[in-house]
Amino acid sequence: MQTLKSPDEPTSPGNQVLARRSIFWSFVGLGMLLVIAVLGIWTLRQVAESDFWVDHTREVINANQQLLSDIRDAQSAERGYIITGDEAYLEQYRSASANISRSSQNLQLMADNPEQQKRIRSLQALIDERVVVLNDAMRQRKESGFDAARAVVLAGQGRAAMQQIRDASQEIQAEEYRLLQERTNIRQRRLREGLIATLLAALVALVTLILASIDVRRAVRQGNVAREQKEESQATTRALFEAAAQAIFVVDQGGRIAMVNPATEKMLGYAESELIGQPVELLVPENLRGGHAGHRTRYFHNPQNRPMGFGLDLQARKRDGTIFDVEISLSYFRLGQETLAVAFMSDISKRKADEQAIRRQREDLRSLAGRLMTAQDDERRRIARDLHDDLSQKLAYLAMDLGKLASNPAAREMLDQLRALQRRAREAAESVRLISHQLHPSILDDIGLQAALEQYCEEFEERSGIRTHFLSRDVPDSLPREVASSMYHIFQESLRNVSKHSDTEEVFVTLEFVDHVLRLNVRDEGVGLSAEQLKPGAGIGIMGMKERAHLVNGKVSIESQLGEGTEVTVTVPLSDAG
Repeated sequence: MQTLKSPDEPTSPGNQVLARRSIFWSFVGLGMLLVIAVLGIWTLRQVAESDFWVDHTREVINANQQLLSDIRDAQSAERGYIITGDEAYLEQYRSASANISRSSQNLQLMADNPEQQKRIRSLQALIDERVVVLNDAMRQRKESGFDAARAVVLAGQGRAAMQQIRDASQEIQAEEYRLLQERTNIRQRRLREGLIATLLAALVALVTLILASIDVRRAVRQGNVAREQKEESQATTRALFEAAAQAIFVVDQGGRIAMVNPATEKMLGYAESELIGQPVELLVPENLRGGHAGHRTRYFHNPQNRPMGFGLDLQARKRDGTIFDVEISLSYFRLGQETLAVAFMSDISKRKADEQAIRRQREDLRSLAGRLMTAQDDERRRIARDLHDDLSQKLAYLAMDLGKLASNPAAREMLDQLRALQRRAREAAESVRLISHQLHPSILDDIGLQAALEQYCEEFEERSGIRTHFLSRDVPDSLPREVASSMYHIFQESLRNVSKHSDTEEVFVTLEFVDHVLRLNVRDEGVGLSAEQLKPGAGIGIMGMKERAHLVNGKVSIESQLGEGTEVTVTVPLSDAG
């Protein structure tokens, strides 16, 4: 048997899974490296920001200390000049004053929160007041002498002012030391968090590396298992393909046979070598080959799993030219970029012959049943006529003779007995007439189906006590004899079933002719019939009704539900009724 090989066979499902997982874990590894890099950069940025604020806080502390030192230098130069009068102290004082201005500006520019700026402004106001006193003392010393300068110094309360300046400076410095401690802690925490995050990322990367190794090994094992299962599946498929009782052949898009199984040779008589590469139309009867090519092309445009030629009688051609009946199911599979169709062919010649034989037997049985029913109706008609024309007349004459005999004076002693015999003779005659009527009402032949049904409804109501409503619409005066007879007997059986099973108080009968169809409807509102009672073959009466309808190409439908009554509908097409 020829086998088909896929050009992509080296890329087995196991290898594809392994390749996908390798790519997946490669991306995971790159992702972890990227995460570690991002965490490192984030940590460095956080630490750098923390370092900036720590250094900034230290600069504020230094600026504050420098400002306090400059004030002390200015105060020392002022005292030296007041005491000695030496001009050299003036230069020191001017230099210290300039430093005070610069240090104050630096401190104001470096403050980074509103509370601290408020303290610095308070400190600046104290410093400005102190500088004014120092300048006034220096001016008085130069212009008025030591005593005037001393008076200014004493009036300016130098020690108290300096204490206020030191207190304000200490508040600023204490706040900055608090900020320094806080920012140092933040720096250490960020450094610690970054280190922990980096270590965790490295740990995750290590775990990922271990999992990748385990997963790849598992993928390799799964690939091996998948490959073994594939080989086993291929072996099983090959065995099933070879052992199948159906003829199986694979066809490419060009319509060439690419693969066949041994059953094909047995069914069609071709050797495998005679079929491979040949057009599939070789197996199609010659008169159907042209159409088959178009069907094949359309199938490859929209391949599906489906029966071929659904609802059609398919045939195939053997090597010796024999044509036989087949059933074909179609499937397909893809091999690389190519689509291949698979046909499963079964020889149904014997089944077809059996079906035809069964169909003929069924038709024969229906024909026999029809002839039997026709013969039965004819026999009923003959017996009814004989009963009515012969026995019924004789009984009537007997009653009349007994009446005459009872009138004879010589028979007065037997008058009572004769009158009783006369009465029984009349009753017997009436019974014979009734039996004759039930077998075949003469009214059916005399004045038609509509009058026969109406009369039977009246008699049925009188006998059963069930109110019977009869309605007719547009019924032709003349109906085929067999149609009228079948309708009448179906109607009789329907009313008998109502009397036996319905337990109802009234029944509705409608006979109408609509669109060339004679329709009889019998409906009651009784207890209804169960599903078991409605099953095919459950009752001889229902079977007889359906067979009678079938004899005149009609149909009987029965609809019933427990507790909701029963409705019998008979329809017979009468295109020529008139």
